[in-house]
Order: sequence, then structure tokens, then C-alpha cells
Amino acid sequence: MTKDDVTRLAHEAAGFDGTTSLERPIVLYAAMSKDFLDKFANLVAEQERERCAKIALTGTREPVQVATLEILRKERERIAANILEIER
Repeated sequence: MTKDDVTRLAHEAAGFDGTTSLERPIVLYAAMSKDFLDKFANLVAEQERERCAKIALTGTREPVQVATLEILRKERERIAANILEIER
């Protein structure tokens, strides 16, 4: 996440009740609002979950990740085979 992303999310969290503007320092608003930190943390967590899900689905195509995913795929197949063997 970039600094601009974090700033955008902070402004979004602060703007939920319409009492802030971009000119008003976000830190001052946070100090006055119990809800700001929760809203901001939830927005950041949502963005990070989306980013992680995207990487999990599409991968990064980095050699280390490709190798790791191949190891996990083989391990998943081994476990599935063992479960099927146990069920017989």
C-alpha cells in the first residue's frame, strides 16, 4: 500500500460523518473521534484482504512463489490421496 493509499483511506474514514474536510488535519480528527481508528483499520484491512486474495488467485509469477505453489500443490495431492486411502 502506498502513502497515497493510506492517506485516501484515512480521509475516507474521517469523512464518514461529514465533519471533516481535506484541509483539516486527519490526526486531529482521529484524536477527537473514537470511531475513526476502527473505521480506518477496517478500511485498511479490507484493502489488504483484497490485495492478498488477488495475489493468491493470480500469483506474482516470481520464481520463489511458483516453486512454493508447486510444493503446496504436490502436498495437497499427497494429503488427498492419503484421505482417500483411509476412507477405503
